[in-house]
Amino acid sequence: MPKAARVSDTGSGHGCHYPPTPIISGSPVVKIDGLPAARVGDSLIPHGCPVCPAPPHPRSVSAGSSIVTIDGKPAARVGDAIGCGGSISSGSPIVTIE
Repeated sequence: MPKAARVSDTGSGHGCHYPPTPIISGSPVVKIDGLPAARVGDSLIPHGCPVCPAPPHPRSVSAGSSIVTIDGKPAARVGDAIGCGGSISSGSPIVTIE
């Protein structure tokens, strides 16, 4: 099972040198390892490409568990998609979510 994603876990970069950035919003209620649980719709720090002239663009979790919900939203896990490209690349060392 994939590791649960939390605020501060990382979303991978993508394409033309867009760097990885951390998840910055999560559940106000549910904590995983003491950090807010990440869900579909939660934000990551925007990122831009340092090589090409593209300005930074927003990022958010776009896919999650089809079984587990947190605050009515699908729980985010390592491997789940990020809307602008990339995926969640780090998560809880202890908690997994189906």
